[in-house]
Amino acid sequence: MMMMSSKSVEWLQEELESGASSLLLLDCRPHELYESSHIESAINLAIPGLMLRRLKKGNLPIRSIIPNNEDKEKFVKRCKTDVVVLYDEATPERQESGLGSSVLGLLLQKLRDDGCKAFYLEGGFNKFQSEYPEHCETNLDCSCPSSSPPASVLGLGGLRISSDCSDGESDREPGSATESEGSPLPNNQPAFPVQILPYLYLGCAKDSTNLDVLSKYNIKYILNVTPNLPNMFEHEGDFKYKQIPISDHWSQNLSQFFPEAISFI
Repeated sequence: MMMMSSKSVEWLQEELESGASSLLLLDCRPHELYESSHIESAINLAIPGLMLRRLKKGNLPIRSIIPNNEDKEKFVKRCKTDVVVLYDEATPERQESGLGSSVLGLLLQKLRDDGCKAFYLEGGFNKFQSEYPEHCETNLDCSCPSSSPPASVLGLGGLRISSDCSDGESDREPGSATESEGSPLPNNQPAFPVQILPYLYLGCAKDSTNLDVLSKYNIKYILNVTPNLPNMFEHEGDFKYKQIPISDHWSQNLSQFFPEAISFI
């Protein structure tokens, strides 16, 4: 395997001090960590676990895992001309064995195969932040991602979607886990829409056609993941829609739709 070159935190600090006009920084950590703190000017790459297989196969373009459109344009425009430096939380310094099978290593190899001048940051974010905190942007209001379990953070604990919020096209596998175990759906259904993250709600078809609900939660963007339900207020100018025709069936491969949905969200 080709040796994967690296850049030191000292080198990066000097580049940032000089203006970093030809440097493209890619943060390969989970989005929560990026939101909490990241190196200035860095772009975050969002890689759901289900997409790692596509990444390993080489049929997933890097630009598709950049959720922010401005960052995506910046990447496409500069990735072939600038020096690209990737970092994760704490890459071992000068230890390249085993890096190839990591997310960081996969991204690095993919970029190099695409003709980019790509390197990884020795020591990762932790080392850089400890030595040069003045070049890190920190969100003091962001709660620590490890302070509570993911289910609590996302507000998804015990979430079930009741039948009255169905799009009418459900085609569950008859032998699904719930039915085979004989466990009925709980009666204490949560009220929809459910807040998943600040400014991000999970609703049902009924919510999407209720102007009072949309107004109450100040919802202006609606991601419609059904093949047949209309974008009710599409032509009134107050709402922006994205419709992805996903079949409500146990065999539907959802991961192929992630980049498009993430980009819209």
